[in-house]
Amino acid sequence: MDVRFPNPVHTYTIMAWESWNSSHVDRKLLKLVCSAFWLAALLLAARNLDLTVPYLPLAIAGGLVFYLRIWPPVPEFVIWVLLSAALGTIVRFPLDHNWINTACGVLALFGLSAFMMLGLRWLWSAGSERKKAYAMLAPAAAMVFFVLSAQHLLSLANVLYPKTLDLYLYLFDGSFGFQPSFLMGRAMAASAILRIACLLTYVSLPFIMALVYALHMPKGAEKPSWDMVTLFMLAGLGGWALYNVVPATGPIYILATDFPWRALPYTLLHKLFLQAIPVSPDVPRNAIPSLHMAWVLLLSWNAKGLSRVLRIFIAVYLALTVVSTLGTGEHYFVDLVAAIPFALSVQAVVSPNTIATVSRRALVGASGLVMTLGWLLLVRFGGKAMLLSPVLPWGLVVLTGILVWKIKSWFESSADSRVPQPPREQLDLEVLS
Repeated sequence: MDVRFPNPVHTYTIMAWESWNSSHVDRKLLKLVCSAFWLAALLLAARNLDLTVPYLPLAIAGGLVFYLRIWPPVPEFVIWVLLSAALGTIVRFPLDHNWINTACGVLALFGLSAFMMLGLRWLWSAGSERKKAYAMLAPAAAMVFFVLSAQHLLSLANVLYPKTLDLYLYLFDGSFGFQPSFLMGRAMAASAILRIACLLTYVSLPFIMALVYALHMPKGAEKPSWDMVTLFMLAGLGGWALYNVVPATGPIYILATDFPWRALPYTLLHKLFLQAIPVSPDVPRNAIPSLHMAWVLLLSWNAKGLSRVLRIFIAVYLALTVVSTLGTGEHYFVDLVAAIPFALSVQAVVSPNTIATVSRRALVGASGLVMTLGWLLLVRFGGKAMLLSPVLPWGLVVLTGILVWKIKSWFESSADSRVPQPPREQLDLEVLS
C-alpha cells in the first residue's frame, strides 16, 4: 500500500506487517479461551449431575427445544448428536433401575450438548445470528437456574417446620364426602397405562415449561423474552411464602401403606384430633397451594397464539396433572383448589403480552391472593365446620371457580388489553420429533 504525503518528493510505503492489526487475533484468542471454559464448565456439570431426582435433568433437557428453534444446519446437527453420545460416557447414571430417571438422564445429555452448541454459536457468530443464539441461550439457562433455585428454596421449609399440619388437610379433604386423593390413587393402581401417564406427567413439568416457553418465542427472535420465566419464578416465590401458612406434605407421607386403600370414614372425621405431627425432614413442605397445578394453569392460560395441537396437549396435560398430583399422594384436593386463585394473582401481575393498568392488575392480583389466603385460613381454622355437610366445601369450590373465571374474563375484557403480536408460526411437528 502506498501512502503519498503532501511533499511529492518523499514517498513512504507501509509494509504489510506494519498494517496488521493484532486485535483480530486477540479476539479469536479470547473466543478460544471462552469456548474452552464453556466446554469445561458443561463437562463438569455433566459429571456431577444428580439423576436421582428428574426435575433438574429435565430442565436441562429443555435446552434442546430452545436449540431446535434456531433450526441448525445439518452438519451442526450431526455434531450435536455426536456430542450427546460422547456425554454419555461422562454422566453417571444411577443404578436404581428406575426407567424414568434413566430416560430423564438421556434427555439431559441432549440438553447439555444443546447448551454447548448454543454457547459456541453465541461466541463465534456475528450480527443477527449471534443475537438469535443469545435469544435462545439466555431463557434456556434461566429455566435451569429457576428449577435449581426452586429445589433449594423449597427445602428450607423442611428445616423451619419439623412438624406439619397434614391432619388439617386430611380432614378438610374428607369433608367433601370422600378422600379425592385416595380415589385417584386407586384409579392409578388399577390401570398401568394411567399410572405411567400420570408419573410421566408429574415429573416432566420442567421440560413442558421449557417447551411452551421456547415455542412461545417467534422463530428468528433476536431478543430474549423474559415474561414466561418471570411468571414461573413469581409463582415459585409466592408459593414458598404461602407454604408458611399451612406447612404440609401429602397423604402418602403421613399414611404410608394405608394410602390409597384405607381412609378414615366420613362419619369418624369429627373425632380426629387436629395437631401438628412430625414428618421426615427429607420431605418437602410444599402441599398448599399446589405449585404443580398453578404452573400448569399458567401454561394453559398463556398458550394463546400457539398451535391447536399444543393447546390440546396442554389441556390433556392439565387433566393428567390433576390426577397425578392426587393419585401419587403428593397433594390433597384442597391444594389444587387453592392453586387456582393463586395462579390468577400471578397471571395478573405478569400477564405476558397483555397491556393493563396498574390499578386493574393490582385489583385482580389482590382478589386472587385474598381467595388463596381464604382457603388456607379455612383449612387451618374451619375444617371441622365443613363437616356439617359436603355441600359446604363443594359449594365453595364451585364459587371459587366461578369467581376466578369472571375476574379473569374482566381482566382480559378491555379491547386494548392484548398486545398486538406478530404472526406466529403454527407448531411444527418436526420440533417434537
